[in-house]
Amino acid sequence: MRTGRRFGSAATALAAAMTMVSVASATPAQAEVASTSSVGGSTSAVSGSNSTTAAEARKAPKGPRPVTRMLQPIDSGESQWVRVRWKTDRRICDVKVVVWGDDEVEINYPGDREFTSFSRGDSLGKGKTDFTAFRVEADYDRSSWALLEARISFTDCGRNAPARSKDTTLMLPVRS
Repeated sequence: MRTGRRFGSAATALAAAMTMVSVASATPAQAEVASTSSVGGSTSAVSGSNSTTAAEARKAPKGPRPVTRMLQPIDSGESQWVRVRWKTDRRICDVKVVVWGDDEVEINYPGDREFTSFSRGDSLGKGKTDFTAFRVEADYDRSSWALLEARISFTDCGRNAPARSKDTTLMLPVRS
């Protein structure tokens, strides 16, 4: 019996030492989680803090983004209107979208402007969707994909709100 107790005591001491080493080498947040789980013997504190962190990450505003990055196909050598549907998880104002591509792609905006905006104005409410439109002409010898870059510039609608911008890649199928 004494030998069994010695092994049990040694295993307990080893586990405690490994816990102390992992707590000492961890960041303060990790140490707090590790000490909470080792002291109480339950993992509910660990899973609770991880789920809170994940929930906070999901709630962080992402801003405006395309509903889909895939655009409707166009015919090579023909100028056609293309729409990009946008969604947002916060209110945005003063929206301007600029699109560009490679040397074989020409972009034109409505009203001879240097940008496009939403169909119903230059703002979009939280949880709402709207689209921007522009004309594209892609001169390719064969059916291909044109990768377009789009930069959406906006503000958060507050007085003296700073302008922000986000870039995204759009995929345009081109038929020959």
